[in-house]
Amino acid sequence: MVLRWECPSEMAESAQAAQASEELVASRAGVVLGYVAKLKENAAASFREAKPWSEVLDRTAFAKPSGMAEATGRMRKNVAYFKVNYGIVGLGTTALVMFLNPWSLIVLAFLALVWAYSYIVRSTPFVIGGRELSDREKFMSLSGFSLVVIFFLTSVGSTLFYALGLSMLLISAHAAFHVPDDLFLDEVPEQSSGGFLSLLTGGSKPAAAVVASVV
Repeated sequence: MVLRWECPSEMAESAQAAQASEELVASRAGVVLGYVAKLKENAAASFREAKPWSEVLDRTAFAKPSGMAEATGRMRKNVAYFKVNYGIVGLGTTALVMFLNPWSLIVLAFLALVWAYSYIVRSTPFVIGGRELSDREKFMSLSGFSLVVIFFLTSVGSTLFYALGLSMLLISAHAAFHVPDDLFLDEVPEQSSGGFLSLLTGGSKPAAAVVASVV
């Protein structure tokens, strides 16, 4: 048996490298957890602005539109007024469809683990063919890999499109057939507050900025 002797200086350098790696992983995890906490806070604040569901599902407020112009006008007003409720319907429908397709959940969980390992756990850069990948190249490579897996190698892409299509169908049908009440038209904001994603982000940093801060 051959014993390898390590001098104290080498042991100290190894300990320092291990400590630096742990600190880097902890720092990256802190950034991600901070963004998730901010996301949850913004989502909770937005969901508190949802209109009462008794108002959304009031059967006496539904009527067939007389034409396309009236349907379009109803949709514009209802989307502005019930935007948080519609966002909840979209998220709930998408989540339900995904849960009914466990294979899609497994694939998405696998991709999430790949991204977490690449940006949080792994402290050393990727090397391909003796060349070290830059942060931009790593991000582009992971994005391309994820798109190929979702849309070409599995049925996750079609499941997502089905969920989004079903959500849009439900929201459009409700918005077209629900008669806007003149009592609440003054509450509709004149300008959009940022669309559907603003319900979750609340003006916080986008995901791309978070990824950049992690690396």
